Amino acid sequence: MESFAIKISTEQVNKLIKPGADVQTILSLLFYPGTANYRALAYELQREFRQGGSPDVTRIAFDRISFNQNTGAGKLRVILDIRLTFGCEDSVTEKKDQTSEWTFTVDAANLTIRFYSSPFAESRSTADEF
Repeated sequence: MESFAIKISTEQVNKLIKPGADVQTILSLLFYPGTANYRALAYELQREFRQGGSPDVTRIAFDRISFNQNTGAGKLRVILDIRLTFGCEDSVTEKKDQTSEWTFTVDAANLTIRFYSSPFAESRSTADEF
């Protein structure tokens, strides 16, 4: 299982823990394309999809978001487009609307959100290629 954390502001924490918060919009802004947070999530997703070739995430969106403001715990599904390059075969494959399940916890005291990938995501070694 992969995990990573991002720093958030007090204002962002307050928006997240507010009853009725629009968590999808908040996460979409936190992971706006081109930002360091977006690149961090894309990197983790690429690690998950590396068994299909050399991956490059080209789009990230969120759905199926649930979040408990009282516990600070939530889950979401990432929908992504990914380009897989196969160097030995000199080919590129585009895969649209791939999915990845994640859980997350908001640590209001330390102003962070920690994301955890699905425990069912495959992991492999480069030794598996031979």
